[in-house]
Formats: sequence, C-alpha cells, structure tokens
Amino acid sequence: MAHWVKEEREKYLMELIRLEGRGDYATREACRGDRECTFKPEYRCKDCFGTELYCKDCMHWNGYYFEDTTLKYLGLRIQLGHPVGERCFNQSKAFDDDFVILDINHVHEVALDFCECSCAQSHTTQILRARLYPATSSDPKSAATFQVLQHFQMLTFESKASTFEYWQTLARLTDNTGIKPCKDRYESLLHMIKQWRNITLLKRFGRGHDPAGIDATEPGGCAVLCHACPHPRKNLPDDWRMAPPDKQWLYAQYFAIDANFWILERSHKRKALASITTP
Repeated sequence: MAHWVKEEREKYLMELIRLEGRGDYATREACRGDRECTFKPEYRCKDCFGTELYCKDCMHWNGYYFEDTTLKYLGLRIQLGHPVGERCFNQSKAFDDDFVILDINHVHEVALDFCECSCAQSHTTQILRARLYPATSSDPKSAATFQVLQHFQMLTFESKASTFEYWQTLARLTDNTGIKPCKDRYESLLHMIKQWRNITLLKRFGRGHDPAGIDATEPGGCAVLCHACPHPRKNLPDDWRMAPPDKQWLYAQYFAIDANFWILERSHKRKALASITTP
C-alpha cells in the first residue's frame, strides 16, 4: 500500500480522468462496427469490454447468448494495449496465465494478454484503460470492473452491507450450488475497495488537476463544507455585516460538543443508587 500511495496513486487517478473522455478514439471519424459503416462513432457500451466507440446503428443485440461456463474455457483471450479486435504480436500472458475479473454479475476466469510493444504502457496502466481496477500493482492476477466497485460503494451507503457479504453474493451468483466454487478474491476486493474510495475522493475534489500533484493536498482539502454553516459569498447576503443587532444571530456560527450521554446516565444511576443505599 505504501508503494501504491507513493508511486502509483497519481497515475491511477490520471487514468480514471482519461477514461471520462474518449481516450484513444478522440480523433476517429468513422465507426468500425461494420466494414461499410461511415457514421461518426459517438456511443460506448458500458457493459462491453474495452472503450471502443460505435455509431448508433451498430449498437444492437446479435441474438447470441453465453452458456454457463468460463470465458477462458470458451477460448476467449483479452488483449490489452490495443483496440478491440486487434492482436498484439509481442504479447505476454498474465502471471501464470490465471486472471480473475470481478464483475457485478459474476466472478470471471479469463485469459488475459498484455502488450509488450516498444510503446506499451505498464501492466497496471493497460488494465486501468480497460476500465478494470487491478488488485495489486505488481504482477496482478485479479481485477474488478469499475462498475462493480461503484455498485458496492452505493450499496454500502444504503444498506450497510459488508465487503464479505458482497463477496459472498458475487460468489453465489457465480455458483450457488457449491459444486464449482469460484476462486477466493475476498482479500483482493477489500484492497481494491479501499483504494477506489480514496481515488474517487481525490478525483471529485479536483486533485488530479493540481500541477503539484496529490501530495500537495492540504489537511481538510477534501472535506465537504457544511451547507448549514454561514459561508461569505456563498450563502450569505452581501450586506450581512451591516445587519441590525436583532438580526445578527442569523449570520452567527455556533459550535457545540456532544455530551457523553452514556457516562452521564451512568453517573445519574450511581447517584440514585447511592441515595437509596445511604442511611
């Protein structure tokens, strides 16, 4: 984690911001969904792998379906570092050719290849640009889709579900019989969730656009201002300083400290008990 904070965190944030736009397809003029298609690519399927852009006419259901088996068993190999459909001729397999992707509906075992061309990005960068979040920055063997991390974060806000409960849900969606249990990635999910929350916090507060980088973030720089507190030039009138004495309380800021009601209640009970037992 210390290595990630010092060496990798800012790079991860840059990749998340890059994926908010069109990435490698910003200058593409024609859709590649069909050989004769000449329409402008303006759509991206959030459920499809990769970040390829297509035109509206090429975004259609083709009538096929997947059997209940692994994508790796079906012969699928995911190529990173190149557009969808292109194969790298200087590729390298993931560590031990064993890669697991956590998605919102399944725990997928896949065959994944990295690009090793002279202009290739690092393995973690290639994973991030495919909208996957690596579990580690050193020889990653598992990753989670951005969608599953966003889904879990919103679920915890509303239901208070734990990471273990969410992992058990994904495992049961993959195999609810117990006959073919999926590979355990609970510890990896914990690791990714912690980093995801930190990265999204920094992104929302614009830390990725600071020329000085993430380390220039001051204490409290990512705190959310209290909407009920008075803030000049935000929720106060321009002439709030000129308010008459009987109206100045409207623009005052009050600070209070919550009492420890449990200690206070225990103290009352002791006093009550003492008054009963004292002759």
